[in-house]
Amino acid sequence: MSALAHAMSIEDDYILLKKGVVRHQVFEPSELNKSHDASNPSYPGPQTSLLPSLNLTSIKEVSPFNQSLEDNEYAYYKNLMEDRDTPEMKKFIDQVITSCAPLLQEHFVSSTSEIKLDDVFCISYNTSQHDSRCAKHQDPSDITVNICLERTLDLGGSQILFYGAKRLKSNPTQQQQPKEPTEDDEEIFLVDTKLGCCTIHYGAHPHETLILTSGERTNIVLTFVYTDEIKSDASRTCYAY
Repeated sequence: MSALAHAMSIEDDYILLKKGVVRHQVFEPSELNKSHDASNPSYPGPQTSLLPSLNLTSIKEVSPFNQSLEDNEYAYYKNLMEDRDTPEMKKFIDQVITSCAPLLQEHFVSSTSEIKLDDVFCISYNTSQHDSRCAKHQDPSDITVNICLERTLDLGGSQILFYGAKRLKSNPTQQQQPKEPTEDDEEIFLVDTKLGCCTIHYGAHPHETLILTSGERTNIVLTFVYTDEIKSDASRTCYAY
């Protein structure tokens, strides 16, 4: 807890780059669900996404099969990989990849042909969940693209806490730490989730999601792996430290 108290929230995208995280505006907030405030008596509740290609309300619906499994203990997770070939999801994925491709090539790979989409899922956080954290972990991916599609005005908490810095392809001279840092001296920093923005980072970059204290937030995550399995470091599972 003491270490978290000293974590700096980084708003400057250039500083984020130096730490190995790319932040990019994929959709304008006006394209997404309208801003709404739960403190307002006329608060309408979650609204359908205004993205022409995506119905966010439908994506967040719990299927009858999963109803008994979703007990609001943890953040709601829904795998979307089976839906990736539907017209709506295919268009959405194409929009995200097209928008992010120049940044992927600038900071992570020489060509997007070096990577392939491995997984797509939705994760939604709200105050009805007993534990809305995602404990410290690494992703089972080589590169992760995490995009915020819903964020209420009263959102509190739910920031992403990153551990340490990673060297991007665009920062070849950046010095790596000579040894594995201890819990006491490891650099940590916070990244807030902005509506319509994605964060792009290496899957091996340790991070966690902090507790949501108010409001709600929904993200869709795209994970990528290298097509060359020898180069890929994504065989690990998504595990907590």
